[in-house]
Amino acid sequence: RISKAGTPQEADARRLNRLLDDLLTLSNIELGQTRFAFEEISLADALSQVLPVLEDRMKQKRLTLLREIPPDLPSLRADRDRLVQALLNVLDNAVKFTPEEGKIGIAAETDETGNTIVRISDTGIGIPEGELNRIGERFYRVDRTRSREMGGTGLGLSIVKHIMAAHGGGMVIDSRLGRGTTVSLRFPPALYV
Repeated sequence: RISKAGTPQEADARRLNRLLDDLLTLSNIELGQTRFAFEEISLADALSQVLPVLEDRMKQKRLTLLREIPPDLPSLRADRDRLVQALLNVLDNAVKFTPEEGKIGIAAETDETGNTIVRISDTGIGIPEGELNRIGERFYRVDRTRSREMGGTGLGLSIVKHIMAAHGGGMVIDSRLGRGTTVSLRFPPALYV
């Protein structure tokens, strides 16, 4: 009987499909061929689409999810599908690189200029300080062997960086080796004329 993971060839085929999908997504965003349909969307609504996708893996690793999202957090001005994709990519990394019984946090706040800052943190393996400035580059992986074992393409955070730029925002990564990582996504105020 074939395990849920499938044969090595099936795993390689899934990895190749993921790589092609990620490359196509990134290329289309960079070339301006991706249409963004901006609307008002709540962070809680976007997370309700993302978290079920990761739920089984989080349970298998016995990860604790901590949420600190104020009930009065303003809506984001975002493309729903791209927002979900950005959150999924960041949270997928958090789940992937956090050891069993670790913690993942999702927090949000509005800063003094009206930007909404979404912080996704983990108690994972962290990133060496000298590598932080390369995170978000195409195909860059801190630990290529480990990323390949876990199914990474090296494009996830590059896609997030481009999605955030298209939203007029940005991505900042803080990390300490062996202590975890925090990815902060900044969204400008959802102003409509």
